Amino acid sequence: MKSSIDFVFTWVNGNDKKWIEKKKLYLEGTKSKFDKNDDVRFRDYDTLRYALRSVEKYAPWVRKIFLITDEQKPKWLNNENEKLIVIDHSQIIDKKYLPLFNSNAIELNMDKIPGLSENFVYFNDDMLLTQPTNSKDFFYDNLPCDFRIYSDIIPIEDFNHIPINNEILLNKYINNNWPLSRNGLVNKVYGKHQLKELPFLIQAKKRGIPGYIEPHGPLSFKKETFQKGRKIWKKEFESMNTHRFRSKDDISIWLLRHLQLEFGQFNPINPDRNRTYPIDNLHSLKLELEKGNALSICINDNEVSDYNKKIEEIKELLQQKYPKKSQFEK
Repeated sequence: MKSSIDFVFTWVNGNDKKWIEKKKLYLEGTKSKFDKNDDVRFRDYDTLRYALRSVEKYAPWVRKIFLITDEQKPKWLNNENEKLIVIDHSQIIDKKYLPLFNSNAIELNMDKIPGLSENFVYFNDDMLLTQPTNSKDFFYDNLPCDFRIYSDIIPIEDFNHIPINNEILLNKYINNNWPLSRNGLVNKVYGKHQLKELPFLIQAKKRGIPGYIEPHGPLSFKKETFQKGRKIWKKEFESMNTHRFRSKDDISIWLLRHLQLEFGQFNPINPDRNRTYPIDNLHSLKLELEKGNALSICINDNEVSDYNKKIEEIKELLQQKYPKKSQFEK
């Protein structure tokens, strides 16, 4: 039986001179503190190539793969492959808002991809599958696989404004009627995380949702969740298209994940199936790739003094794990 689930990736080549000049042009005069000096999030160190190899190796059942880009394509991409479709920002976002350099704004429009299946899984380009999967790992009984575990938001950096904005909107919408659904509030598959959550369950009941443990891995979504969110927060969604760069006023795709959770529209899974490794933790990454039990990993870019050396070492590890060129490469 063929799968009706699509995968969606977002990708940008932050090393592209044309793109750099465009970004620089629009940055002039902006008040954004997020993107003026934060080039780390835009660096491309070839993880997409291996992410697609991981999909071919461990999720051959996927229907289509959509790659969202900004007038760019990887030089190595096979444009003849019918299973992978490149989607330019202009196909999902009104041209009057372009160019957009804000991933939060771009992600909130991904349900508009022409031909996208109702059930889809969203990947960043640094997220890779590490073992065989089937469609039930992402959707079961037509519902996303996810976990509903509450936590607090610790305000230690500017980025924390964004999850706080999400939870303000969500709590206003729930309006002291928590829980809208009890599905997945407590489940044995959460393991040790369930114990850590108990104080936050009490807080959610008495004062409102404090925040969530977020999976830094592939996210399963239904398109109808985007449409529902766009109706509930119409003004906020429209405003996000005007946020060319990240700002403290942003909301993010996490808000839609939380909406699915609060309506109980998901099947509970173990949070530990997705694991994150910064580029300066190569030892743990190597062990995970060789012997790990994670379903997927995320290789997080961060500031390191020996960046080029670290990237070459990571590429060697990924080449060992995914040596075979995929159908998506020339």
